[in-house]
Amino acid sequence: MTTKNKSPSYKSFWQLPVKAQAGIVWTVIRLQSQVIFSHKFVWFIMAILSYIGLIYAINYQQPVYDRMEPEDVYIGVITMPLLILAVYLNMQAIVTEKEQRTLEVMFTTAGSRYKVWLLRLGTLNALLCILTFFLSILVFYTFMDYSILGMTWNTFVTLFFVGNLTLYFAVRMRSGLGAGMVTGLVLFLHLISAGIFDYAETRYFIFFNPYDIPDQMDPRLWDIWMIQNRLGVFGLGLVMIFFALRGMENRDRLLR
Repeated sequence: MTTKNKSPSYKSFWQLPVKAQAGIVWTVIRLQSQVIFSHKFVWFIMAILSYIGLIYAINYQQPVYDRMEPEDVYIGVITMPLLILAVYLNMQAIVTEKEQRTLEVMFTTAGSRYKVWLLRLGTLNALLCILTFFLSILVFYTFMDYSILGMTWNTFVTLFFVGNLTLYFAVRMRSGLGAGMVTGLVLFLHLISAGIFDYAETRYFIFFNPYDIPDQMDPRLWDIWMIQNRLGVFGLGLVMIFFALRGMENRDRLLR
């Protein structure tokens, strides 16, 4: 009597039903979110909402003609708190793995470790984009009317670049705090040089404000500058991800 060894058959992700695929995606996002936010997601949201609530209360007390304009809302209400969050999360991307002694696992995982990191970074940036979208909706109903999708895109591009710049420095320096300080210094020098060389209202400024159109500027030319700037900044963010991943190839250096 002979017996046949039946090895279990596994289906690839794309062969699964749509419902099963959605369940896997949701599980991955949920688990990655817990790692990224270290179970402090609610505290991050409460801090951002408290900040927006405080700014709204102050703005509401001002006379109508002194209240915030779209260019002020873009920088002061949406971009700044999310920028701090993006820097913090990317600061912790490497440090958290080292502290929890799971960084070694990244180098011993079967397959490409780049897939693991791309999944982590993709989830992080997707969460930032979703959070930007919902905050844009909130500010739309509390401060003023504007294009929600336009505000989301313009804000997220800046977060994407600055966050990945922080990640690059975190990999190179093997220090989250050091990466945050260097990123802050780079951005500060960029702001200073923009004031000295007077390019703060040009397409070359990282914090290009699409809502702050200079006087006597052709709106069509301004829109072209906005597209060029946003695509350029987004491209720089992709370059920073590339160099950060390349920097992870040196296993011994990261684990020291």
